Amino acid sequence: MGRPSARKAGPSPFCEAMRLLPLVLVALALLGGNCQPGGAQPPQLSLTLNGIESPLNALLVVPRDGFVVNLAVTPGASPIAPESLQVTAQRWGSQDPIALESAFQSASGGALAVIPPGVFFETGSYTLTALLADQAGRIGAAYFSFAVRDPPGGSPAIGSGQQIWLDFEADRDATPGPDFPVDLQSFGLASAAAPAVSELARQAVVAAVLARVRQAYYDEDPSGLGDDPVDVAFADQPPAGGDVTRICVGGEDPSGGATIGSIQLDPNNADRSSVECGTIPPTGIFPRELLVFQGQTAFRNVFDPLRSEVGGVPVGASPWDAAVLDTAFDPGSAPPEALARHSVVWAAIDAFGDALGSIVAHEGGHALGLVPPGAPGVGLYGGADGASYIHAVNPDGSTPYDNFLMKAGNTFSFAKLAGLASYPLPRFRSIEHAYLRDRVVLASQVTKLLQPPQLTGISPSVLFGPSQLVSLSGQHFAATPSIRLRNAGYTYSAPGETWVSASQMTCWVVNGQLPAGLYALELTNPDGQVSVLPGSVFVY
Repeated sequence: MGRPSARKAGPSPFCEAMRLLPLVLVALALLGGNCQPGGAQPPQLSLTLNGIESPLNALLVVPRDGFVVNLAVTPGASPIAPESLQVTAQRWGSQDPIALESAFQSASGGALAVIPPGVFFETGSYTLTALLADQAGRIGAAYFSFAVRDPPGGSPAIGSGQQIWLDFEADRDATPGPDFPVDLQSFGLASAAAPAVSELARQAVVAAVLARVRQAYYDEDPSGLGDDPVDVAFADQPPAGGDVTRICVGGEDPSGGATIGSIQLDPNNADRSSVECGTIPPTGIFPRELLVFQGQTAFRNVFDPLRSEVGGVPVGASPWDAAVLDTAFDPGSAPPEALARHSVVWAAIDAFGDALGSIVAHEGGHALGLVPPGAPGVGLYGGADGASYIHAVNPDGSTPYDNFLMKAGNTFSFAKLAGLASYPLPRFRSIEHAYLRDRVVLASQVTKLLQPPQLTGISPSVLFGPSQLVSLSGQHFAATPSIRLRNAGYTYSAPGETWVSASQMTCWVVNGQLPAGLYALELTNPDGQVSVLPGSVFVY
């Protein structure tokens, strides 16, 4: 796979034809004509980034590199000609497109490219163009626009080295000792009278919870890369050091409510070593509150055979339990009674692990920065109020139909949490996975795509003071830019900026507020794009 590059050489005749294609198609459409050979269907193309589907991809902000470009291809009347593929990224206001086709590799339903470092992506607004011909010469085209920004503070939200410690030894109730083993008794997964067997069950449940959490973060592949784990480590023992978020797992909601999990949003994962073990207000995971689902069929099918309250036989009360929990258990040589008990106990362990693991993965998402309210670049389509606050919503604010992991807690049943009754296990949305992989950037200043500003002049350019109204001319000014005068020794923020039009604005300069000398003029649009006129202002 070759390295993408800025295309500097003049276009080939084929490339020039590609460039003019959109204008030709528009003209022929107006005339009711068809320019494709034989009038048959050309390949159908579509572009997106990071596997993010419509309508969540209406405005995407990505970093300078590391993001994924996805090209979906539906062949038309003839087989496609892969060698004809051309993909460029054109920065708005620039004359030099970036050629990307050499970075593309085949993928299911089309192709994709991971943008490596050093591919000339400056901050700004861009349009991707993909052109692909079939073997009969029919040409398909797709376009996609997006923004590039640096992450807040200059560092990615997740980065590397983030660890989450699931503390199953926490003690937050009035009874001495860890809360989690007592929780398991409520579900028939332990017995106070059989501590040794109950400990085997506890270990199996903890392993199942960790497996489910790791599945949610490591096994999903919305970008189409095949192997795309989130770089966050999960463990049930305290890590030796580094960035560690501790989440206590055990007990019941100490506030008297029915909260199963509660962790506040940490915007952009700013606090990489938080402790989520509070009582009032409660933070962490409270497994005993899963009993809120005890009237649901999926819950009863799994746990009623073990819960003594409804006539079940808890783990530790059956003579077969030590054997069925032993890793050396051999179904081929076990008697029917042991096989039946094995099925009951492990069905409950797996369901409890999947349900609680889904909750842990959800709350861990909050600790890592999901889901910020609003549309990109401000947020990632998180809800702004009520039960949907910091939870996954559609762009219109409605609740998604799919069993997404970051939906509000009141949308889940036990079957949905555990992946039972034909429900798939909850998963992150593609836009959330992209955030966890540092492939989208939260840039609150970007609310729409804008052309970069261009300063062309300032009048007057020599300022005698004591204060003076100055007029700036140029292109693509958006209401309302900020103005600064800068040199090696001083930066001055001009007061009274007034947007007049896309080509003119004014501001004041108070000479007594800055040292005399030669300054560069810097204009920053509300979306963060900057234009500079070096050495353009002299202040006396």
